[in-house]
Amino acid sequence: MRPEDYFPEDFLDGTASIYEVVLVIAKRARQVSEIQKRQIDRHLGQTEMLEQAAARARAEDSDEVVEPEPIDRPVPRFEKPVGVSMREMKEGMIDKYYEE
Repeated sequence: MRPEDYFPEDFLDGTASIYEVVLVIAKRARQVSEIQKRQIDRHLGQTEMLEQAAARARAEDSDEVVEPEPIDRPVPRFEKPVGVSMREMKEGMIDKYYEE
C-alpha cells in the first residue's frame, strides 16, 4: 500500500496517541532511508569499479589513454521509506517502547 492509503486511525491500538505513532513511524522511516542510502552507495561503487576495470582492460590492448565508459546496470528501485515504516507499523513489526 502507498502511504496515502493509510489513515491515522489505522495505527491507534488504544494505548498510543496519534503523536506517538507519528514519532515512531518517522524514526523508522529515517532508519529505512539510511539502509537504502547504503545500498545505493554500494551499487554505485560496484558500477564504478566495473567501469574502471573495463577501461584498464581496454588500455592494456592499446597505447592510448582510455576513459571509462558508463556501464548500463539496472538501478535498484526502493519503496518510499515512509511507506515501508507505515506498512511495518500496521503489520505489527515495530515495537515501540520508552527508555526510562
